[in-house]
Amino acid sequence: MNLKHLETFHLFCKFRSMSQTAEFLHVTQPAVSQQLRGFEEACGVRLFFREGNQYKLTEVGESLWLLSKVIFSRVDQIHALLTNARKPSSGILRIGTSKDYARTVMPDLLANFQRIHPSVQVFLSEGNSVELMNRLRNRKEDMVVVARTSYDKSLRAIPFAAEEMILVARPDHPLATGALVSIRILAGESLIVRERGSGSRDAVDRRLQEMGVSPSVMIESESLGFILAYIERNMGVSFILSREIQRELSAGILKQVNLLEGNIRFYADILLLRGETVARPVRDFLRIVRAWRSQTVLSDS
Repeated sequence: MNLKHLETFHLFCKFRSMSQTAEFLHVTQPAVSQQLRGFEEACGVRLFFREGNQYKLTEVGESLWLLSKVIFSRVDQIHALLTNARKPSSGILRIGTSKDYARTVMPDLLANFQRIHPSVQVFLSEGNSVELMNRLRNRKEDMVVVARTSYDKSLRAIPFAAEEMILVARPDHPLATGALVSIRILAGESLIVRERGSGSRDAVDRRLQEMGVSPSVMIESESLGFILAYIERNMGVSFILSREIQRELSAGILKQVNLLEGNIRFYADILLLRGETVARPVRDFLRIVRAWRSQTVLSDS
């Protein structure tokens, strides 16, 4: 069935006039007549007849017109939905991110976004990388920010950030003298780490495995607040994104432990579902991210 011919039939039934149908479709009356004949032939039954100066529908034609009303009312709804989705001043933006970025980066990025689009509803959720990727695949998020890893073909990655994780301790901790120490010394230390599934936890685990280091005690928590409080009680050391603890470092609450092997590089990406149409709010937020990235210090190399 030719849907264009079905549309012509639908409009002809609505107007009951060749001239009005032609005017609406911006075609000639002979073109309308030809499409109607072709549609009737394709259907294999008579749909309408002429009585005097009027066109009348057969019983099958009446039934088909009723069905076409339902079809084209849905088409109108689709057009309205897409039109609204393209408007920059309306819509919904759903972002999933780690607790780290929710606290340090997203407030500025989303404030910039909402200054441009005050009518867009923004929903920000938090989780670790594994949880966030599952939420994206289940279409509960428009985009997610996760630690870089290998992704399957259903996901499209856009670089988000390149940062450093530094080892920190209380200022009076034996490792916090300012002298260079090897990461291997952690074999005799209590190390506080993030929960499994967290991108920062994976980055720390990889470095320790590469260096053949197994800390004497591993304390696991998904709460940065708990990790900081535990360090302040001199109960261990931890690798933390430097961006997260600038205040604590400046205030002298924490001190960086200088590692001979250097800090841990940490990379994060924005993930979208590959092949999905990118809505206007998502495109505009990505533009803001690109502008922010151009001002960051660390590169992705």
